[in-house]
Parts: sequence; C-alpha cells; structure tokens
Amino acid sequence: MKPDYVLIVGQGRSGTNWLLDLLDLSPYTHCRNEPNELDASPLFQLPSPFVQHPLGDSFPQEWEQAVESTSLRMGDRDRIAIHPKSHIYEPVRRLGGALVLGKRRVRRLLSAVFPSLGQSEWSIPWWFANPNALKQATTILKLNSTPAWAEWVLLNRPAVIVIHIVRHPGGFLNSWEKRCVAGLGLDPVNVKKDNDERLRKIAQSDPQWAEILEDIDAMSIEESELWYWRYVNETIYLAGHERPNYIQLIYEDLVANPLQVMKRIYEKCNLPWTTEIEQEISNSASQSQSIATAWPKKLKSKQVELVRRILKSSFMAQWWEE
Repeated sequence: MKPDYVLIVGQGRSGTNWLLDLLDLSPYTHCRNEPNELDASPLFQLPSPFVQHPLGDSFPQEWEQAVESTSLRMGDRDRIAIHPKSHIYEPVRRLGGALVLGKRRVRRLLSAVFPSLGQSEWSIPWWFANPNALKQATTILKLNSTPAWAEWVLLNRPAVIVIHIVRHPGGFLNSWEKRCVAGLGLDPVNVKKDNDERLRKIAQSDPQWAEILEDIDAMSIEESELWYWRYVNETIYLAGHERPNYIQLIYEDLVANPLQVMKRIYEKCNLPWTTEIEQEISNSASQSQSIATAWPKKLKSKQVELVRRILKSSFMAQWWEE
C-alpha cells in the first residue's frame, strides 16, 4: 500500500541529504528538502519541532493542512527535477524548465505572472507539472532535527512511513565541524548560545534529561552538539522502534550495503525498483565508505574521547558494536 507520505528524520550531517537524493531517483516521488526552514512554508508556522512539548489540540488539523500544501509546492532548498518525474512534463524539464525554477532571479521575473514564485516556497506552475499526477506521487519530506514532530507522527499517523537515519556521533561531529564551523563560517559564540538555549528547553521539559545534561554552561560547543544529537535520535527511536511505520537506518549500513538497504526502503514505500535506479545508487555510493570511516583520524583525541563518553552511556552504543 502506498503510504500517505514519507518523512526522513534525524539529525543534520547524518546522511539525510543523500537518502533524499536516493529516493528522488524514483519517477514517482516528490521530494522536499527541509521545507520547514522556509518562511513561506505552512510548516514554518507550526509549533517548534526541536524539543518535545505539548503540541496542542489544534495541531493535528494544522499539521495535515501544512503537509497537504507542502506536497503541492516546491522551494528554495529543493533539488528541482534533476531526474524525470511522472508528474513533471518531460519536454518542459528537458528544455530547462527545472533550471528556470531553480534560479531566484528568474523566478522573481516570473512572479509578475505567477506571484508565488517570488517567495521562498511556491505553488508548482501548471505549465511545469500535471496537478493530478502530482497528487498521486509519493511525497518525501526531509525534516532535520524535528523530534517533536517525528514523535507525534509515529504515535498518531500509522499510514505515514518515518525513516530515521542515524550516523555514528563521531562521523556526525566530523561532518558538522567541516560543514557548519569551517564551511559556513558560523560564529561559535552564537552557535554555543543557541545550543545552550535548546538544551535548557530539553532540561525544562524532561526531568530525566535535566539530570543527564547537568551543567550546560560548562559544555564545549562540540559537547552541546553531541548531546542534542543524542536527544534527537533517542527520542525518535523510543517513539518508533515498535511501530510498523518506523524504519531505522544506520548511515554506516547504508554506506556498506546501499543496494540491499535501499531496495528494502523502496519496497516499504511501495516504489518500483528498477535496474536504472540500482545503477544510480551504486554510482552514488562509490566513495562513501572512506568518508564514513574517516572520523577517528580526522577528529582530535579529546573530541574522540568526548564522542565515546556520550555514546557509551546511551543504549545507541550497541548499534555500532563490532
């Protein structure tokens, strides 16, 4: 049975982008990349997903309306029609329609005729996609760092597939440091401040986590990132591990056996598996093994010890035992 929609959840820098790309290979998926981060998206208006909290009586209706709208849109963060889609007019795609929608300046010009194209998220134009076919496509929503929403969906929407991808915290920290600190040049002071605020909300919402986190102010920026990594993944796993709509995916397993893992996921999502998709997945995974195992040599010794200390006290440690 085709799922209502599919969520990819977990912590950033854990393979969520790659997983979204692998599901985007199917002509029958409509993939959305972090639409909740776009100010024009209905998901952006929902209660904060970063920490568990009561979502309120109105949340179910608000969530369904937001997802329905998001499933018929595209946004700045999406990879637009890189592959052929059953709902996108192939001649338009081949003639550069996807490139047009992927450029903000061009969209601003077109917004004189199609006003929503001037926003960070927009309704898909009639000339680009068949609206009836779009409604039949399987919507894939990648939503990083959203444990509150993932938990709610797992507990309340059994017809929704939730794919939870988890990367070893050492690999996560190495990727986060290269991308978010060195790559994006984020101010460490502001990052630490935001991390501390997030961890305090966790401590306020859960006495057990308050005891675990102890002195938040004394944490290094790396430690604060790792504790939130642990919170996100433990929260999602505990909500979903006994439910049939939950798929736990270890990033390192995906790297080691991409075809086996992805074939299982395609079957679970009721998506056809083809030789073309198999070949594309094989090609995309060719260099991933070295990346997945590089973190012990890339991180400083203190960082490696920090990773091991935080993981050791978690039930997740068994996921990477040899």
